[in-house]
Amino acid sequence: MKNKSLLIMLALLICASLILTAVSKNNSSENDLEKSKAKEVVVAIYRDGAMDELDAATYNGPHFLYKMIYEGFVEDGGNGTILPQLATSWKISPDGKTYIFNLRKGVKFSDGTDFNADAVIFNLKRWVNNDRHSILTAVNVESMEAVDNYTVKIVFKNGAYPILTELTYPRPVRFLSPSSITKASGDNTGNFTKPVGTGPWMLESYVKDQEFSLVPNPYYWGEKPKVDRIIFKVIPDGQARVLALQSGEVDILGGDLIGKIPMESFLELKNSSSFKTFTKRTMCSHFIAFNQNVEAFQDKNVRLAMNYAINKKSIAENLFNNVGLEANGLYQTGVPYTTRENNYGFSNDKEKAKQLLEAAGYVDTDGDGIREKNGKKLEFNFVLSTEEFPEWKQLAEFVQSEYSSVGIKVNLNILDKNGYEDATMNTKAFDIALMRTSSDSWVPHGSLLEMFSILSTSNAAKVWYDEGLYNNITRALNSIDETERQKNYDTVFKFISEEALTVPLYYPVTSFAVNTDKIEGFEIGVNNYAPIEWQKLGVKQ
Repeated sequence: MKNKSLLIMLALLICASLILTAVSKNNSSENDLEKSKAKEVVVAIYRDGAMDELDAATYNGPHFLYKMIYEGFVEDGGNGTILPQLATSWKISPDGKTYIFNLRKGVKFSDGTDFNADAVIFNLKRWVNNDRHSILTAVNVESMEAVDNYTVKIVFKNGAYPILTELTYPRPVRFLSPSSITKASGDNTGNFTKPVGTGPWMLESYVKDQEFSLVPNPYYWGEKPKVDRIIFKVIPDGQARVLALQSGEVDILGGDLIGKIPMESFLELKNSSSFKTFTKRTMCSHFIAFNQNVEAFQDKNVRLAMNYAINKKSIAENLFNNVGLEANGLYQTGVPYTTRENNYGFSNDKEKAKQLLEAAGYVDTDGDGIREKNGKKLEFNFVLSTEEFPEWKQLAEFVQSEYSSVGIKVNLNILDKNGYEDATMNTKAFDIALMRTSSDSWVPHGSLLEMFSILSTSNAAKVWYDEGLYNNITRALNSIDETERQKNYDTVFKFISEEALTVPLYYPVTSFAVNTDKIEGFEIGVNNYAPIEWQKLGVKQ
């Protein structure tokens, strides 16, 4: 009898186990089925998303991800407009120093915690008055307070006109949930744990250097995304990204800060019936920067010669098949406060370039095709990176050939992204470097400070430092009167142009290729920092 009871119990346990296994498999199958039915968009990205360090008060990850996850007081609406975001309205004192922001009510972070004035002050304390952000006029704060739960008052040290524009930037002026920071004794910044913002998207998964996915923030107060998930696949090589689009592995390719399409591949995709291509003008410029510590570049004639030596028209028309524009001045036409009179370049004139080099004392005495002076060859280390801009290799090779024709030897030094940033921002380990200006809401004010002021990372300017130039830049930024501001900017731009402090090369456009058999509602965003209207993306049924 006892044995019989044991057998019955054992049989019941086996049955229960089989039922649970079946239920578990059924649930797993249902979950897999649900995931397969999800509206997913796959995007190729050239670099890791740095999600484990995407702190809103840092510069660690791609610009556009900050805008997807985090929000600020205000947002860039394009064409010089500023839109309400987490602040519904604001008042600015006549001297431009005091700002009072009325915050949007009922907003939550993606972890369900409340956004309010205390959260704002918590975030501001993490980046104001920090030398790391010295290129921002908004960093210089006299005082700040939470007037009530939904009102914040900030008194800035200077009444700089770009402050409100800077508050639209993707970083470091956005707000994260205080719960995503663990406190560190005596340190306002604390320790970052995960990206939690009020934006329309939140992090779902992250595999470093491979892929990460964002899903809609269930608490989002604004327009809801139309898709269930955006997956970003990390593909550093430009041609590999193109193949991923062609094979169906990814749905969207392109964007200056996402993963540019190699120029030759863009023309191929543009002529293909399988994909639709999109282009839009940006306010970015590509140019050559001089290391002002190199003796040769102390001579204005050398800098002028290196401008005259390059056929910029050929770059746009022949090298890049009219995708983009020939560069004239450092900044594109349409950048605020630039004019034809204050922002200009130098036409291609190789004979004049040779004459200027000879006037500077550089001649080819041994017939090897390279000019020298006092026994030192006119030879330069040319630093660039092709991860963000694949076309820079073609561009650098063209420049190398142009300089060779006037007796200047250039050695190309192609670095990975980290090596390039270290060489140009920290160690200054270059003679000349291929660079880009900032774009859109950063130009001209933020761009000028970024390039022509002393950076804390290197104790040198990124491009060139001249005390008089820097003082005129700060004078322009602090000009409340529009007429006075234009005069100050005239002085700034004319100095940059007259002194040939850079070699402007090319004005690019941003481009995308999309699998429109699957994707609908694709629109290019308002600027490079918001490259796609993510909420409008849809998946065809």
